Amino acid sequence: MNLTHEKVDELISNKFEIDCIDISLFQQIEENPLLYSGPGTIYQDENGVLNLKLYAKIKDIKKEISHIFKPFLPGKIIGDEHYFSLKAVDMSGSEWSAENIWVSGNFYLPVAGRVIKSELREIKNLTEIGGRIRSEKTFLFIVSPGNYQIPCNEKEDLPNGGWRLNRSIFSVDQIDLEFKKLDNYLTIKASTTSNELNEKSEMKLLEALSIICGQIVRPVIIDYSHGDTKTLKIKSVNVNFSNKQLPPPFNHSSPSDLESFAFFIGKYLSSIETPYSELFGFWHKLNRAWQASIENASLSLAVAIEGIIKSYFVEYGLPDQEILLQAQDAKQKIKDLGLGQRIKSRILSSIGQLKSTSPKGALYEMSDKGWFPRHFADEWVKLRNKSAHADKIDEDPKTIQLYIDQIYTCLTLFYCLLFLSIKYEGNFIDFSRDGWPENKFSLVKEDENKSA
Repeated sequence: MNLTHEKVDELISNKFEIDCIDISLFQQIEENPLLYSGPGTIYQDENGVLNLKLYAKIKDIKKEISHIFKPFLPGKIIGDEHYFSLKAVDMSGSEWSAENIWVSGNFYLPVAGRVIKSELREIKNLTEIGGRIRSEKTFLFIVSPGNYQIPCNEKEDLPNGGWRLNRSIFSVDQIDLEFKKLDNYLTIKASTTSNELNEKSEMKLLEALSIICGQIVRPVIIDYSHGDTKTLKIKSVNVNFSNKQLPPPFNHSSPSDLESFAFFIGKYLSSIETPYSELFGFWHKLNRAWQASIENASLSLAVAIEGIIKSYFVEYGLPDQEILLQAQDAKQKIKDLGLGQRIKSRILSSIGQLKSTSPKGALYEMSDKGWFPRHFADEWVKLRNKSAHADKIDEDPKTIQLYIDQIYTCLTLFYCLLFLSIKYEGNFIDFSRDGWPENKFSLVKEDENKSA
């Protein structure tokens, strides 16, 4: 399928539709799978969700009824064998595929056929590129519905002779990038002659942009070309998905913000090996909790900071050799005391935990290095303790304000740890200070500045 402007507009407007001359649904088991086949349609509903409608003949009525009414154990994940894979051929001869489809639809007796309806997460089309049009470059094209702010540095000429500043163009790690902001969607183009742009890069690029914007950037189109293969993915993007903005790490709407924008994307792509890393997982969990309120997000924020410490900064917060030796000596003395077994086990267990990283100790140690103020660690300790207790709904406005200030200070701490994880340097928003001023984040520690 060619991605014309008309096709993109259809997808953005939730009016996309593919009539298929043949659709086959295969049960995801190796032996004797259930099969449904016939003509049908793949289309977007008014909410942007891809749907399948298939007109299938009944081939083995006992087998089909048995599958439909098979009981499931409550509380257990439904296995892959209960889902179907899709192979479809549209009217132009293009082939489409999809996985993990739940078959639904009415079933009446007696009947010769069945109308199957199902929602699809995505459909995929693989095309072999001929020798004449094959390029030595790798190309990536993404379309994401929504209003996203980007730091534009290039204009676009309009057919009426006018122009608008709506493109952000730069290069990172031998990858040429163009972000283009349109009325109700964003396009991303990436190209390179190196091996830096693979299929994993598409998700890492979207993750980096999501963190910058404070919202989950959900693509409706991902078009990837490499060598002699072109992969086109059309995805469901439900407009009812809650996507309130988590306050972003730095400003990203004016041309002066381009340096930070480009540097962050470059560092994220080079530092994160694979998509869905723990780092993005902590941000994603915080973003989801933020959809309810900042109060509900406080526990996720406190836990995310602790998680980053344990996953990415294990060298900090470790006990020194002296206290380890003292602990070893204490363990032997406790064993020799005539204590009860239960209390002895509890004491020895507490001593044994000394060998583990202490998130609190790690934060204070890192603050002493000059990466963030010491009171950030103080506020994290307070927030961690408060988040583990019940809400006090009768608190006065002054107390509530102090709580909100703690949350935003810890959000700044979270971003500082994220910056350190990917080695980002540049502008950031300091939510710990009144008015949320812009500040500079540097990897060079204060003690290194003093010795320079």
